[in-house]
Amino acid sequence: MDVSFSPSLPGAAARAARYSHPVTLARSVRSLLLVALVAAAPSPAGAEFWAAISGGAYLPTGTSDFGSFQARPTASLAVGYDWEYVGTSVWAGLVNTQAGILQENCFPVLGRVRVRLPLGRAVPYAYGGIGFAPTRANLDLVPFYAVAFTAQTGAGVDLVFGDMFTIGAEGGYIWLSPIYGFGTVRLDGYLALATFALRFP
Repeated sequence: MDVSFSPSLPGAAARAARYSHPVTLARSVRSLLLVALVAAAPSPAGAEFWAAISGGAYLPTGTSDFGSFQARPTASLAVGYDWEYVGTSVWAGLVNTQAGILQENCFPVLGRVRVRLPLGRAVPYAYGGIGFAPTRANLDLVPFYAVAFTAQTGAGVDLVFGDMFTIGAEGGYIWLSPIYGFGTVRLDGYLALATFALRFP
């Protein structure tokens, strides 16, 4: 009877057994870390009240008979209430610009609705809103006043830290065309904002 003998088999089995333990251990550690991160992440999906302050840039796209409008810093305040996937807020901002001898100052106030997608610490959203804007124009140092319809749309993302704090960024477009005695001024443009918010679950 011919019996074959392979001295390499016991060594191969030993090596396989030796290397399988670290692989299994690494997988277990990764699974535990994932569970810990999910458990430690705050839950922004519940209903909560919030208040936010934002700052950034207003980038007008319109032109006037007096030249192109200049990009300027902008700021806003907002208070709102979020449910799991939907939120509402009141947003008030400052928009100002200049084109030659024309200076504009606008204070848009909008009711906004946003659709949210809670993903742990990151909460992307899209929003839209309508409202009004008291405006003031200085044309060669002569003041004019108006109240204009305004609307917004855009998207952003909130990053949740702890139980109360949120930082984020959003970009949107605003429609704003006040009508004065000398004509209509088209102040449509982009808003790029960084936000900081306090949350009250």
